[in-house]
Amino acid sequence: MNFNFYIEFLSLISFFVFFVVNFIEIESNNKINKIIYLSNLLFISLVNVIYYNFVILNPVSVLSLVTTLLLIIFFLSHFFISIVSSEYLRLRLLFLPFFLILLIFRFLISLSSDDQEVNYSLFDDSSLLIHIFSSLFSYSMLTISAISSVCVFLKSKILKQLKFNNVLLNLLPSIYESEIISIRFLFFTMFFLTLSLFSGFFYHFFEYSNLDYFFSNKVVLSMISLMLIIFFFIYKKIRGISSTATFKLILLSYVFINLAYFGIKITG
Repeated sequence: MNFNFYIEFLSLISFFVFFVVNFIEIESNNKINKIIYLSNLLFISLVNVIYYNFVILNPVSVLSLVTTLLLIIFFLSHFFISIVSSEYLRLRLLFLPFFLILLIFRFLISLSSDDQEVNYSLFDDSSLLIHIFSSLFSYSMLTISAISSVCVFLKSKILKQLKFNNVLLNLLPSIYESEIISIRFLFFTMFFLTLSLFSGFFYHFFEYSNLDYFFSNKVVLSMISLMLIIFFFIYKKIRGISSTATFKLILLSYVFINLAYFGIKITG
């Protein structure tokens, strides 16, 4: 077993602790419990920062490195947003499957024997740096939007039942607040995804003097996702749109983004 395995194991253990802490009572304005939760969230963020600093010194696959950067960005974003928004904090249990999938995904990548060394000099290019981080932020923002729209969908289904689970209903934020979070972060997604596409365009144009490498499957899928989001905001402004239709459109955009960032790399 190599060193990467042990640091992956440490990352999974820290997530297990974080997983347990998510179930403590925070909604009752218990400051101690909230501090415990935020401290664990910050700790797991730092564990992933340490992980990044260690693996960057060794041969590692591009997908593993990108997943690590995504986890760092997402955990830190999750930390700061949780500080300022109590309603967002109530979504925390819905984020756990997403975090777990990413960690297991990275763990399985680390066990593969065909890792390719990353050319880290690429990160010295400002256009590429903007492209990488805007792409990761757009994915993080769309994930938040998707999870909050799932909350809207779940609460709508629960309220339509004759007998519903009051515990689950009270645990999640209101439909109104969830919709606000979903739309707000969808707007941030549109901004970062546009920035990602433009920075990628300029990088390929100046690096290769043509756009042959730019119009890849990843870019096409990202553009489709962006067009869906822009269409959503235009249609919502003109005619309005139901929460169910919003959920379906955000979920469709999320599928395209996942295929663009992870699906193509895995299959190709």
